[in-house]
Amino acid sequence: MFKRIKIARIVRPKRSNQSKLTISLRISPLWASTCSCFELSSKICIDANKWVINAKQAKGTSSECQRINIQLYKLEEQVQQLFTDYLKINPDPKLKEFKTYLEFKINNKGSGGLQKIYVSDLCDRYVKLHKSELGDKRIKRFKFVGSCINQFNQQKYNTNKIELEVLSRDWRQEFKQFLMNRFPYKTSTLNGYLKVLHAVVRDVYESGHLNKYPFYNCKFDKCEEQVRYLTYEELSRLEDFKTDNERLQRAADIFLFATQTGLSYADIKSLTNKHIELDKDGVKSIVKIRTKSNVRSFIPISEPAFAILNIYRFHPLLSGTDLLLPVIHLNDYNQLLKMVAIHCKIDKNLSSHIARHTFATTVWLSNKGRLEGLKSILGHKKIQTTERYGKITDENVKNEASMVFENQAKKGAISLHKIKMSNNLKNDD
Repeated sequence: MFKRIKIARIVRPKRSNQSKLTISLRISPLWASTCSCFELSSKICIDANKWVINAKQAKGTSSECQRINIQLYKLEEQVQQLFTDYLKINPDPKLKEFKTYLEFKINNKGSGGLQKIYVSDLCDRYVKLHKSELGDKRIKRFKFVGSCINQFNQQKYNTNKIELEVLSRDWRQEFKQFLMNRFPYKTSTLNGYLKVLHAVVRDVYESGHLNKYPFYNCKFDKCEEQVRYLTYEELSRLEDFKTDNERLQRAADIFLFATQTGLSYADIKSLTNKHIELDKDGVKSIVKIRTKSNVRSFIPISEPAFAILNIYRFHPLLSGTDLLLPVIHLNDYNQLLKMVAIHCKIDKNLSSHIARHTFATTVWLSNKGRLEGLKSILGHKKIQTTERYGKITDENVKNEASMVFENQAKKGAISLHKIKMSNNLKNDD
């Protein structure tokens, strides 16, 4: 009897974020009389509104959706080919054995005849398994950390073929010191690279290649986060920016919309008509569950923000969708923002984060908005996260006070000498 398998795509909501779906392949044997089957994770995650249930594929023509569909087709082809290879080894296939074989070949997971994984393989392995979830910049970051790990092991052990058992708290501390000695990193940058290390080690631990997680309870150095934002003058120059380049103008307008709403890039990208609510007083607001924190945001729409929505109301890229803004792919968006900054003579590396921070500081708090309201708009889980913006405005007040006091002293309105003279006269009395 000819042996075949049936492959079906299934999706399930992520536990941490119900708006995200994880995609798996359900593999069933067509030679068995029982209804036994098993699932193989594709390691692919997608927004729920981008998945077509009937077609069982990502919808749309965006590069992200096309990449996901191609990734799924290739994975299905790989599974079929591996089943053909498995039949050559075992003409009388058993589902459980095939599952073990498949997990080993695709995810390098299991025991017995496994190919040995070395510390030098960790970052490349992670990128290979999670490539569909990583952008180009994150892939470069993982590869850079992988090269640093190889350099460190070569220096310490005089070889790169170091087994996973060497990983420990002491190894992590020495690797951290290696990075600090080699590169003049800020604390935040160093923490970012160590988080990459933690991610690849945790992944190999969860795959069953380590008996215990070696970096358990290892903490990152605390650092004072610098929140970058545009001043009122810089924001005014951005508002006056006009160009005949449609994509450049669109990038500037989307950034400006973020400075008026506090929405992140991901939230603007998924913003639709259903997120706009009209109250009994005729005031329109954005009510949306944040993509990152899964927390509800309530954002009254200002006139500048509403004007931008009207500009792109009939944009060709929005035809046939319920989206409100024709958002540009993140990589292109960030590149265009650099050009916008040059045109507007803004000496800052513009990003979606700066737009969000600008709303919090220049637009909201500087105009006497309260932290409680800002927390609701930004969709923060804790008020402590919002309070960091309050610290910035306090710093601004201190700087302005220093300027005021300095100008006051120059004018001689009230000098320290006069105050001392007045005190001496009182003491004499």
